[in-house]
Amino acid sequence: MRRMTSLAAHANSEPALPLSGYRVLDLAGPMGVYCGKLLADMGADVIKVEPPGGDPMREIGPFIDGRPGPGRSLYWLHFNTNKRSVTLDTGTPAGVAALRKLALASDVVLETGPPGYMDTLGLGYDSLSAESLGLVYASITPFGQTGPYRDFKASDLVGFAMGGYMYVTGWPDTPPNKLWGSQAYHTASNRAYIAILLALYHRTMTGEGQYIDVSMQEAVAATTEHVNTTYNYTGESAVRCGFRHGGQFVATWRCQDGYASITTNTRKAWDDLRAWMDRDGMAGDLMDEQYNDHFVLRGEHSAHIEELIQAWAMLHTRQEITEFGQSNHHPWGPAATADEILDNEQLWGRGYLTRVDSADGRPPMVYSGDPYRLTEFTQPVRQTAPTPGEHNAEVLGGILGITPAELNAFTSEVGRDTG
Repeated sequence: MRRMTSLAAHANSEPALPLSGYRVLDLAGPMGVYCGKLLADMGADVIKVEPPGGDPMREIGPFIDGRPGPGRSLYWLHFNTNKRSVTLDTGTPAGVAALRKLALASDVVLETGPPGYMDTLGLGYDSLSAESLGLVYASITPFGQTGPYRDFKASDLVGFAMGGYMYVTGWPDTPPNKLWGSQAYHTASNRAYIAILLALYHRTMTGEGQYIDVSMQEAVAATTEHVNTTYNYTGESAVRCGFRHGGQFVATWRCQDGYASITTNTRKAWDDLRAWMDRDGMAGDLMDEQYNDHFVLRGEHSAHIEELIQAWAMLHTRQEITEFGQSNHHPWGPAATADEILDNEQLWGRGYLTRVDSADGRPPMVYSGDPYRLTEFTQPVRQTAPTPGEHNAEVLGGILGITPAELNAFTSEVGRDTG
């Protein structure tokens, strides 16, 4: 049971994409903005609801040329591709009424408000699903809708820390470290995206919608790989491993022109590495028989081995290490810098990076797409991020039947571009 968009012009402008025909009401803040982007990039008609004057996320940097201003937030431009924007004043009865009608005309509602907040507006799942049995309603919160932490506040930093990932990130002799970017927010968005797809699939089978409760803490905890398992079975907490992976067999080494990652999780990879070091006269005692058992003895002598490998790595460039490893079928590679990512021929060749014309006459901008390819879908960025209220007339008029004369009562400052 799919609710097809009522806007014929919009539907006809879209190619047949995986989520074409589904409408998503996007009420999410930073914790869920990436989820909305993923849905929009796959063809869903994602309607981003903003307050009059524009969403506060439009003021988040970095900015084009480092200068804040209308339409210059790279954060906003990246996370809102392919969405439509309406402005609604939810502090007024008319705004709330319009928002409810939009929700009932949608397949999916995505929100990141505190537990219970949407209920205070009369827009909670129980209220909406009573009138829309097929509604899929996804809530992303720091700790979920239940449990003793349900009302706790949290940023990306807190989510990363309380999900358990921060404690094992960094060096053994330093405090826990945070990864760059909003990794906890993105992880929660990814999990919500998957859950929404599952719920929509379930709806095609049964006609029934459902409520999705996503906890950022749980989403992060699910990414910690061996950490929880190690403690459950050994009673020992994982330690921060610095440049090494916790499993001992993956490490990133400083070399002549940066850093390179070397994986030696197989006997052949370990033998190839120490043989190369030996040819360079830098193997020390690593060719001795005691180092043949790389799963046991390397762990016991890790500090000695790492000292020898680090000294040897400084003889070579990232390219030399990468080419040797790949030619011998080992997963070795360079640690790319930000500028190298933008110039990477692989990312351009696969279409992950694309150059898109700007709607406001500015020079074309480079956009990153989604990390997967579908054979029938090659261009994820079809429309750049909207201006505030850009689609008020077509969305509110086309879906709700609001006349142009009535729009101000619902939206206020219609179409005002504040960034």
